[in-house]
Amino acid sequence: MAKLQVGSLPSSHVENRGSGVSVTNLETGQTQIFFMPDALPPGVDQAGARLISAVGLFNGVAQDATNTLLPELIGPHVMKAVPGLLPSPYAAFVDTVGSSARDNRKTIADLTAVPAATVATAAIRQRAVQTFDAAPTDAERMRLGIETYTLPQLQGLVEIDALSILPDEMQSRIADRYLALCFAAKYGIASKYPAVATPDNPIPNGIDQKAVDAEANKFVKGVRDYEKQIANCSQIARDCIAYISIACPVKLPSTICLRAIDAMNAAQVRAALNASRSNVFFWRKHYGLPRGMRIGNDVMTKTASLAGWAASCGMKIEWL
Repeated sequence: MAKLQVGSLPSSHVENRGSGVSVTNLETGQTQIFFMPDALPPGVDQAGARLISAVGLFNGVAQDATNTLLPELIGPHVMKAVPGLLPSPYAAFVDTVGSSARDNRKTIADLTAVPAATVATAAIRQRAVQTFDAAPTDAERMRLGIETYTLPQLQGLVEIDALSILPDEMQSRIADRYLALCFAAKYGIASKYPAVATPDNPIPNGIDQKAVDAEANKFVKGVRDYEKQIANCSQIARDCIAYISIACPVKLPSTICLRAIDAMNAAQVRAALNASRSNVFFWRKHYGLPRGMRIGNDVMTKTASLAGWAASCGMKIEWL
């Protein structure tokens, strides 16, 4: 085992406010940074604080070990600290982020659900789809979706997934417009903004559409920012695994026990290697362990790929 260099995150790496630590394997030069930003989704901040605190304590164990132990003793010593420090805070963070993500998806799904068509709206939706499909270019379709169509017309497009023919960026812009209109309609924000009197219109009638759009667009921005924070939390969880894998490097096993089946799920791969998730992550990143493909709820890895990789690494293959 090599010596480790650990410490607080260098200031040059801090792009946002938060706390972080770093670890470097001085033999291989592999470095991993673990950073927990202060800007976390609502409800995730406490779980994030627990996790960064636990990683900080783990960092201290690694620092003490690298300062006082022989290189070959560092890895096993540091690994013994993992069960007592990290599983509970890590699981709580992942569960909290997952729950927040599910709640957010449900809120958006409920808000943007297309209601059953009435006699009046069915005709509006049908004509909107016909006009959209007949548009000569994607740019014209985007113009219809962003500048022209009303909520009932956009509901027609969403109902039959008509936006799927557009490039992703165009789909996203129209989806944001649709979300803004859904928000304004559900919460009746137009009633908050009556038209403003002007010299040309001293007795106004109607609504201040710019003010309505501003509030609706502010809501959409908040939703998208929240989604980015959730995605960042997923990266934080991956960084935690990578951090532990660098701090507790484990050599490849001498033997792999493969099942005589076409593909193995993640649990079977770990069992074949007698390894933890962090070990598997480390070997994939640094030793080329084949990556699987998600099929339903499982990540499946071709057994033939595992056998080829094991043979190239000089491992003995036992078939079960």
